[in-house]
Amino acid sequence: MSDLDQEIVEAARENGVGIAHNLLTEKELSLGREAFDQVYLDLDKGPGEPGTRDSIWGEELLKSAALERLFSHPHIISIISGILDELRPFLQKMKTNRYTPFHPGVGRHTDGKLGELSPPFSMVSTQVFLDDIEIDSGALAYVPRSHILHYESAENLDHQPPTKEQIRVGNYVPAELKAGSVIFRLPEVWHAVNPIHRLRRYVTGTYTSRDRFSASMTENVDNVVQSRKQIPIDSIPSTLHQFWQF
Repeated sequence: MSDLDQEIVEAARENGVGIAHNLLTEKELSLGREAFDQVYLDLDKGPGEPGTRDSIWGEELLKSAALERLFSHPHIISIISGILDELRPFLQKMKTNRYTPFHPGVGRHTDGKLGELSPPFSMVSTQVFLDDIEIDSGALAYVPRSHILHYESAENLDHQPPTKEQIRVGNYVPAELKAGSVIFRLPEVWHAVNPIHRLRRYVTGTYTSRDRFSASMTENVDNVVQSRKQIPIDSIPSTLHQFWQF
């Protein structure tokens, strides 16, 4: 791992968010945009209605080599492995999001389960952005170090997870980035999305450890594992096999 990648790993573990700026090549970005728009057309979602958020989930995204690569990209996987301390992270979820302007954004929240503590650094989400994200249009805003408040602590067994009110009044900072950059976000970190004035497209994967789970994570992973038993492994790109199977 390069020194820069190690800095991204350390930033994600320290602050809850790490950013790999301009990770994709121009060709990868161009092919990713083309494939992203095509899958929305193929599934009759059209070009997007103003003010809407459209999502596509699951195996349908793997029919495109350009999109599949965004879930198995060696550079991305290397950083995920460093964050989770997991050589073979489990790809639990695949998704795309398209926000068509004007969209009011997303309110302040955590993707952790309210009232539940999690094992530290057991899950990370990637967001591969296909459009520029600016403070005045679609920036991710987050509260550095807030993820730690959701973690189990052997030193403080009486620790309680944060409340909705604490999340609401946190000190949020925005992140700007160019298309082709990747955000590595620990799900528990408090975050929001600023109002969106320009098209905002990204591809997101959620990866987990293989031996550290909260109660809700255990149920979710079990459901995914059982569902994938119904899918022939030879229908899944070989580059994903080691991350696809638990």
